[in-house]
Amino acid sequence: MKSIRHGGGSGAVNAIVLILLSLSGVAGCALPAEKSEPVSFEPSQDRRTLAGYYRDEAATLREKAAMIAESAVRYERLFGPRSDWVSGAQQLSHYYAVAAQDLERRAEAYDQAAGMKGQQGR
Repeated sequence: MKSIRHGGGSGAVNAIVLILLSLSGVAGCALPAEKSEPVSFEPSQDRRTLAGYYRDEAATLREKAAMIAESAVRYERLFGPRSDWVSGAQQLSHYYAVAAQDLERRAEAYDQAAGMKGQQGR
């Protein structure tokens, strides 16, 4: 039978690799965790902030919808009204418009919740 010989330095290399991996794991755990703190302790203020965020996102989607609707008109002139480019652009424009309306409704709901909470506390 043949004997299997291990290289003389392979045990040392494995030990060094294991130590380096362990140290990198410890170093990663030693880094301070990023803390997430609320903007305020007033829930109505947080709701107003969320409402503003949703309104901004809705405005962005309305702009995209308008730009894509303009593209659909250009595509219609270039490729004809029955082109896949035209129908695809129209569908995407409609999708963005509906998504913008949904975000506006969410913003309105947060505004109402913030207003009700502020009135109850008085």
